[in-house]
Amino acid sequence: MTVEILAPAKINLFLETGSAAGGFHPIVSLIDIIDLCDFISIDESEKTSVTFSPGWGIPSQNTVVQSVALLKKELGIKKNFKIKVHKNIPPGSGLGGGSSDAAAVLKSVSRYCGISLPEDFLIRMGDAIGKDVPLFIGRERCVAEGFGETVRKVGYDKSLAYLLFVPEFKVSTKEVYSNLDIMDSKGNLTEGMGKIKIILAAIEKHDIPAIEKHIENRLAGSYFNLYPEAGEVKRYIEKATAKSFFVSGSGGTLFAVFAARKEAEEKAVNVKVEGWKSFVAESLKLL
Repeated sequence: MTVEILAPAKINLFLETGSAAGGFHPIVSLIDIIDLCDFISIDESEKTSVTFSPGWGIPSQNTVVQSVALLKKELGIKKNFKIKVHKNIPPGSGLGGGSSDAAAVLKSVSRYCGISLPEDFLIRMGDAIGKDVPLFIGRERCVAEGFGETVRKVGYDKSLAYLLFVPEFKVSTKEVYSNLDIMDSKGNLTEGMGKIKIILAAIEKHDIPAIEKHIENRLAGSYFNLYPEAGEVKRYIEKATAKSFFVSGSGGTLFAVFAARKEAEEKAVNVKVEGWKSFVAESLKLL
């Protein structure tokens, strides 16, 4: 029996960080889950194997391999699996592809084995693999707090559309956070939560200018400091589209927000950037 699943990407509509503690930075973030997805197939096999296409230099000890190993350890699963991941979400792009793949495999392999796991248990397992994995367990627009392990769904009454520009180069999240510390840039998480509430109210009204006005990402300054060419691309595409662009996660994706997919598609047609790939996506409602 073959199981086929989708692993969606994410956009950070707001991201604030505090001072590092125990090697990690506390955050508050408003996250939209979007319909740019990796495709994953799972089959029972004599030996567990994980393959990616395209490979994109993904290491052998990746999040999918870690997810299977953790499930076997925690649940005593004896079966082996052949897992194929068709990658549409570029790695190292701030879109959470690896974390989403891990969450999808955690949920699907356990179900494949006839085991129904509560969401809070899946979130705890996901947190052991990576700090962005828990937000993909519910696959809905959400607010993440703590070190990413506390996730609160905020609903999908209003869908948003996005135009994304993703660079060919990979961005190291660890390097961006380390550089953030060197820059001594940190924010107020309580104030950040207040700003998230303002964005959520603007989303409810489908007020795109108000959403754009309040989007912030503490990591953007560090990203542009490390990758100045990204700042040049941002200025170019903003001039070409007459839209504001923002950074998702630790970079390198730059995104603009629209009320409808058609608007994003119209802007995408005539804007090309060498070394960058564009995508149009929108809020994912249900998978």
